Amino acid sequence: MRLNYRKLGEYIELVSCLNADLHYGEGDVRGVSNNKKIIQTKANNKGRDFNNFYVVAPNEFIYNSRTSRMGEKVGLGYNDTEKTFITSFNNTVFRVINESMLPMYLFMWFNRPEFDRYVRFHSWGSSTEIFSWNEMCNTLLPVPSVEKQREIVGEYKVVQNRLKLNNQLIQKLEETAQAIYKQWFVDFEFPDENGKPYKSNGGAMVYNEELDKEIPEKWEVALLDSVCKKIYGYPFDSNLFTDESANNIPLIRIRDILNGFSEVFTSEVVDSKYILENGDLLIGMDGTFHMSIWYSGKAYLNQRVVRFKPISKNLSNLQVQYSIRQQILDYENNIQGTTVAHLSDKHIKEISFIIGDKRVQELTTSIYSKLTESFLLLKQENQKLSELKELLLSKLATVEN
Repeated sequence: MRLNYRKLGEYIELVSCLNADLHYGEGDVRGVSNNKKIIQTKANNKGRDFNNFYVVAPNEFIYNSRTSRMGEKVGLGYNDTEKTFITSFNNTVFRVINESMLPMYLFMWFNRPEFDRYVRFHSWGSSTEIFSWNEMCNTLLPVPSVEKQREIVGEYKVVQNRLKLNNQLIQKLEETAQAIYKQWFVDFEFPDENGKPYKSNGGAMVYNEELDKEIPEKWEVALLDSVCKKIYGYPFDSNLFTDESANNIPLIRIRDILNGFSEVFTSEVVDSKYILENGDLLIGMDGTFHMSIWYSGKAYLNQRVVRFKPISKNLSNLQVQYSIRQQILDYENNIQGTTVAHLSDKHIKEISFIIGDKRVQELTTSIYSKLTESFLLLKQENQKLSELKELLLSKLATVEN
């Protein structure tokens, strides 16, 4: 056994507290995700008896032992709140009982990619693979002094707190951008030449037959295809996929659109038209039609993802995104497929949205350009913070007192 490595079983114990006498309800049910978070459960719990659900108190852990259903990562979470939850009896609940290990230090170990690989390697079963409680207890990890653990956790929390703050700022910016869109392009209360809300101050409105409603004078409805350049992703050779970033380019698939990054890279070299740039609008074309602005620098566009760039300098991709969001959602909900829904070129060519007059478009683009720049700075900082967090996690394997 490596120096100062100990079996985890010396520090943890199972928790089997049932909800029978505590009466937590449907709103208190939680599950776990494979990115190590306790989340609101996606299961339909209507009418279920919650008496045999496990109680998850503060500083306790949940993990899903059925690893074959979680991809290459284990579903696990740590209750770092002051609230108590309940979770399905299909999950396992445990806690740290040895004062020589900090729960947050243990949670950092669980967040290492190496831990996910370890779990998958030590999962067993024929139809469903299980990472058993016994295997969990046999996991080896370094256990430095509590003082050293506090130092490590402190550094980690500084990064985590900055990430949290940045994400709150991003959320506020997103809410601001959406509020502007609604006020100007839905309610038509953009500032007129005198700085007053247009519609409520008698701004001229004309009937638009295509929308079957009145819109501001000199405004128009345009097809997405006529105001944006689009390109569909390239069918990259999966044999050249790698998780090594050195000398390779990240590959953006549907699943990566909302994440804003990819853990898959390729050594394949293709036409530069498939290279993404910051500010590009991406839409996934299979299953769930994810849509987001890209902010993470140079990357390749994979097949079944489409990219849009406005043709006019007076049109922002933020405006395009908000304009077509509901139409994309309607397609997602209504397109029928044999296994999954597919967004086709025909569907895309049918998408249209309202565009303001020259003055309004210039004003909108000016504001959205500043917001886009703020998004970019925050997301770039988050990317560097995430890299720092991964570095801190990687050093756990060699930590000494």
